Amino acid sequence: MLQQNVRRLDTAYKNFFGGRGFPTFKNRSNFTSFTFTSGIKIDSNKIYLPKIGWMRFFNSRPIPDGFNIKAATVRKRQDGWYISVRIEDKSVPDYIPRSLTEVQSVIGIDLGLTKLVHLSDRYQIDNPRFATNKKIRRKLKIIQRRINRKQKGSRNRKKESKLVGRLHKKITNKRLAYQWKIANEIVSRKVDAIGIEDLNVAAMLRRCKVKVDETTGRFLKNGQSRKKGLNRSISDAAWTELTSKIEYLVSPALQAGFPP
Repeated sequence: MLQQNVRRLDTAYKNFFGGRGFPTFKNRSNFTSFTFTSGIKIDSNKIYLPKIGWMRFFNSRPIPDGFNIKAATVRKRQDGWYISVRIEDKSVPDYIPRSLTEVQSVIGIDLGLTKLVHLSDRYQIDNPRFATNKKIRRKLKIIQRRINRKQKGSRNRKKESKLVGRLHKKITNKRLAYQWKIANEIVSRKVDAIGIEDLNVAAMLRRCKVKVDETTGRFLKNGQSRKKGLNRSISDAAWTELTSKIEYLVSPALQAGFPP
């Protein structure tokens, strides 16, 4: 575990010298994950972690035959502890994409906010707005107001903060389940290729440029206050995550020779 933390620090400094910003210090309160790279064993609903021993856990997915355990990462979330296991099988062939000459039918995907997905066959998928609907925004506002009224560093303030974390975790789970449902629905269509709109989400979320009056030197309105709501809706839509899920489901299908 200590070696993995040193590797994280080394990666952070490499990113810093590459122009990605100075590494941020993490104290014990916000350091919520650690990784094991050896000595990991799994026996039905029990897992063995070095220096911790055997522990019971909910084995949501069995490890396929022929795969070896490479690492295990333990993460603390608002509603408990989670563990993700990285496995490897070198006998699995590499993914080879089809050539464009073999593509006969294509379906295009346009991403939006009013409707989350617009397909080229005129089929549309709704955007539930899990984090930006009126009910959730009002609930978050009430809980946040309670937190502000509590004394900083008190136990009551920490309890209210946990409620906010659990609510955000619930929103994230709903969004993930909905995205997997959409991705499966799109991939199940009988086409040879899927074209997805290539959006620069980072640039869309970037703050507006500052405007200064040349005569007085005062800051002028640049539309950032109105753009704040748009940024919130874009983040809630999570277009990049949806695109990655579609790519994840399509690749094995193409490799096995199934459409798409």
